[in-house]
Amino acid sequence: MKNLFVLALLFVSNALFSQSKLSPQSQLAVADSALLVLNDGNCRALVMVNNQATEQILETCQTLVHSKAGLIWSVQFPFHRLNDLLALTCIQYMDIAHINNSFRAKNDIERQLTGVDKVQTGTANGLASDYSGKGVVVGIVDIGFQNNHPTFYNSKGTKTRVVRYWAQASKNGLAPLGFNYGTEYRDSTSILMGNDRDGVHGTHVAGIAAGSGLSTPNARYRGMAPDAELVFVSIKYANDTLGGSALGDYVIANPGIIDAYQYIFNYAQSVGKPAVINLSWGMHTGPHDGSSLFDKATEQLIGKGKVLVGANGNEGDNPMHWTHSFSGDTASTIMVENGRHERKTENVYADFWGSKNTAFKVRIRILDTNNNLIVATPFVNSNSNKLHGFSLSGDTSVFKISMACDSNNILNQKPNMTIVVNQPKTKKYCIVMDMYSVNSTVHGWNSGAARGWTSGSFRDKVGKLDYIGKFINGNSDNTCGENGGTSNAVISVGAMAARSAFVNIQGKLMNDSSYALPGQIAKFSSRGPTIDGRIKPDVSAPGYNVPSAINNLEMEGWMTDRTLLKTGFRGDTSYWVALSGTSMASPHVCGIVALMLEANPNMTATQVKAVLQQTANANSFTGTLPNNTYGYGIVNAFEAVKKAVQMAGVNSLNNSSDINVYPNPAENQLSIDFGFIPTDVNYTIVAADGKQVLKGDHNNAGGSQMLIDISVIESGFYVLTVEQGGQFYAFKFLKR
Repeated sequence: MKNLFVLALLFVSNALFSQSKLSPQSQLAVADSALLVLNDGNCRALVMVNNQATEQILETCQTLVHSKAGLIWSVQFPFHRLNDLLALTCIQYMDIAHINNSFRAKNDIERQLTGVDKVQTGTANGLASDYSGKGVVVGIVDIGFQNNHPTFYNSKGTKTRVVRYWAQASKNGLAPLGFNYGTEYRDSTSILMGNDRDGVHGTHVAGIAAGSGLSTPNARYRGMAPDAELVFVSIKYANDTLGGSALGDYVIANPGIIDAYQYIFNYAQSVGKPAVINLSWGMHTGPHDGSSLFDKATEQLIGKGKVLVGANGNEGDNPMHWTHSFSGDTASTIMVENGRHERKTENVYADFWGSKNTAFKVRIRILDTNNNLIVATPFVNSNSNKLHGFSLSGDTSVFKISMACDSNNILNQKPNMTIVVNQPKTKKYCIVMDMYSVNSTVHGWNSGAARGWTSGSFRDKVGKLDYIGKFINGNSDNTCGENGGTSNAVISVGAMAARSAFVNIQGKLMNDSSYALPGQIAKFSSRGPTIDGRIKPDVSAPGYNVPSAINNLEMEGWMTDRTLLKTGFRGDTSYWVALSGTSMASPHVCGIVALMLEANPNMTATQVKAVLQQTANANSFTGTLPNNTYGYGIVNAFEAVKKAVQMAGVNSLNNSSDINVYPNPAENQLSIDFGFIPTDVNYTIVAADGKQVLKGDHNNAGGSQMLIDISVIESGFYVLTVEQGGQFYAFKFLKR
């Protein structure tokens, strides 16, 4: 310690020759390095440089340039290289950031809030191991993968952890075995070259679930399961004529997603490993009751060591759901494409489902802003079982309307009508829907444009067109999305905030606290229940301002303000950006499930969901749990993994065929029937976490049975160990 102190004094002394380049505040701070040095040994500073300065010159002092504002650069450097940096002739002046006045966004906020930090350092927290996803396959079904991003390498940077990549829309190579489309990349060389130019989403999601955080200081932005094996599938969600959109998702994406699930589970089975798959994807075409073909297919795919996790949806602050219980009346609403004021034309794609064995009728009217009727369709009956197309002319404009009807859906016996309306002048016209039914309860969802990435809603007032009190407004209930939110087989995840503010790489404070406070649900997080009454989401996790990797091939201008870190790896630049959505919440839970499966590979998807629900936390915002905002609460990785370990210990025991223990489950008393007259019996009862809760002995020369009073122990799984005649017998039982 003394030598280190002397070394520090020498360092400060040697720095004095250049102190004229330091601001006065920095000179004071250098005398106390604790004010300057981050946990990873680095400092941050603003430096003024001259025209001869280059990033390459600064790199000789291990200095990373974050951003440039003319000749003023934001840099990061190791504290022990301060002298070397100040000695550079291109450095004119330096103002070092004081750590006690800085605000740093760190991914460990998410890890701490969810308890993942205690799982990753499990042995220090009473667990049998440090869990990091080893031996588990994490599958990500998405778009926008940068396969060669450093976060997908192992912690040493020597090997990629992406073991398979299926680009479903690619025609550059051979399809996977059993499929006839796309290109499968199987070796590390081709995988690293097979990057996806379709946005940044998949890279960000995968980094949260299982990024190693390689190239970030102290692996700051590592994910939940940083040692998991990765399989990526980029979705075929578009074709040559229909791009990604509300209609495109339904027509094209669903089969591709199911194929992707099967592909990933097939690979995991081939290598004898459990797998969890994340889908941060969703739509609102479907009954929202778990009966769709997609939802039914997922029920057939899950099982032991096969788990699906999905984003619950981002419609929690959008009145895109509409409902009314009819009794021979007519109800109306204005169908809106959100952001219509920014567009010349308006397109609405809405899907309506009635109650079983009923029918309803719909009419579309186009009104101008003065409440004049321009055109109207006749009422179309859901019982008609066909597509009705209208091209109506009025007021020098043409309005195209399609209404596709199913009288009795084969999967749920509900009437269904999907409506698409195009109108050419947003500033002049509005779309009104009138619906009539004798006895149906109808639910509808407005997805916005059929062929574009927009959203929709139902309103009772648009501009001067005011029908407040007369029309039915939309709401944000029942907005859990198809794909990620409605299936019985999918663990659906809502988004809450671990942080509401962060400082970006340029030193600018980005504060969104008006939208969500730390610990609070994000306003956009979709709410349940499903139409058949199930609570959704199942749990909630951080999904607001979450930092993670993004695809450097698709870095866009708007991301600059949300960039937290820029790093270098193998001659390439990597970016770390804060994004929000249930898309970001879902991979937190996906990675946590990987930790659970590492602890207990034999868990079924049903068991995993039950444990996550049972161990989830409440806080001051959640209210009474469960509910349709937070689900069963905020995910608690530590308790969930601990429970998985307990279940693994109990399930690994084999009962003796000679001795019978009953009842099981038991309440106040446990009976042991030896089948012979035992002598000198000793027993212990150990909780599933390894703690002994009861012990005793029994000396009975007159019978083959003994009774143990278990009324004093709490409910849960236990292991009874019996020693008799030098033989040991172990039994698992459940105390109610």
